Amino acid sequence: MENISTSPLIVFTRINRNIVVNQNIKTMIKTKTTISDCYAQAREALAQGNLDKARDMADYGIVKTAEAQEELGMGMDDKIDGVRIGLWLERFWYFLENNNLMLA
Repeated sequence: MENISTSPLIVFTRINRNIVVNQNIKTMIKTKTTISDCYAQAREALAQGNLDKARDMADYGIVKTAEAQEELGMGMDDKIDGVRIGLWLERFWYFLENNNLMLA
């Protein structure tokens, strides 16, 4: 259930399992993350031992690649950040598999 608040600083209120979450415009930050950034952040998180973040960033990289294919009509041989889309997908999948980050 979502309600739009009348206060300009509150974007919306969401009730989830009896917890009310207010999101404030001032705390919302949008940043652009490239596929290269996703891969670098996944590797960095793995090096720091943060397996959940490493998995999330690799998954996010796969999602960003899929979005580029779906929204921009790109194919497996088209390049993003100078690398073929097919190679990006292989990198992310191998990263997940080789580091035992796949979910069952």
